Amino acid sequence: MYSGRTMQDRRDFMRKYEGYLVKVNALHTEWTAALAMPVSACIETDTRRMIARWEFSGASPETITEEQWEDYFRQALVPTFADYASIDTAMKSLKMKTKWPEPESRMMHLQADMEAILNRFNVTDLAFKHEQRCLVGYLTKALEPVSFREVVATKLTLQEFKPLKNDAIGFCKYVVELMRGFITWEQAAEAAARTSTSSSGRRGGGRISAAHSGG
Repeated sequence: MYSGRTMQDRRDFMRKYEGYLVKVNALHTEWTAALAMPVSACIETDTRRMIARWEFSGASPETITEEQWEDYFRQALVPTFADYASIDTAMKSLKMKTKWPEPESRMMHLQADMEAILNRFNVTDLAFKHEQRCLVGYLTKALEPVSFREVVATKLTLQEFKPLKNDAIGFCKYVVELMRGFITWEQAAEAAARTSTSSSGRRGGGRISAAHSGG
């Protein structure tokens, strides 16, 4: 039940409600119809009365249409001010997690983390429409490990890859493919290093054994 006070509360409620509608609509078949709870029925009683009083000029909650209730909540989804300085600061915490072996998993988590920050400032749609270059910048700085980030940053300076600077989706697809080769190389290098260390240990142990037997 909605009992929020802030615009963020409204956004959170509407996103959850839209997710609820998707589930209900999935239950519709040729023979059965699933009924969805209206928005007005998902608002706590005192909150519904307060909203009706202050936002609908003292109207009775029962006289407010479902469309009006939906519009009330969707108002919060319209960006009113983009605080780019605060967004830039928040994006400094964005880092790719490397605990997953698949590049797709790493990228999907990074994308989700970035969208969570954009959603917090209510600028997700605005950023994808007008700030593609900023998004690519945020993603590039968040790549891990550092050696991989440097490879990507260098490639973006090349003429053939410059279009990716203004295409966040294309950039992510390219990075996933590049990361696939990087992870394969990284794993091969680690395996070779382990083999080299193991071989050195065996050779050293043999010399020690020979020295002891000779004594």
